[in-house]
Amino acid sequence: MLAARIAYSSEGHAEVRARYFEDHKLYLRSTGLKIRQSGPLFNGDGPQIGALIVAEVEDLAELTAFSARDPFVVHGVYRQVEIFEWRVTIGKDTLHRIDLK
Repeated sequence: MLAARIAYSSEGHAEVRARYFEDHKLYLRSTGLKIRQSGPLFNGDGPQIGALIVAEVEDLAELTAFSARDPFVVHGVYRQVEIFEWRVTIGKDTLHRIDLK
């Protein structure tokens, strides 16, 4: 299944984010989680408000456990994390199933 993690940034944690940024990136790349897409979220032209990960997982518990060990979660860079199953209806994984005429 595909799952999405939406992580919302804590305000005033720029120093903590900078301190753990490399640890966070290394963690994302080294755990074996099948990340399909990952990147920051912004509110228009404003500052970063969080981040999104889309991953292929066996169940939501896999992404929940992964998230709990993320250095940004452990050190409070993210104030809130939500994890959902994501069912793709339009996109490259579904083009063979939709009529584009």
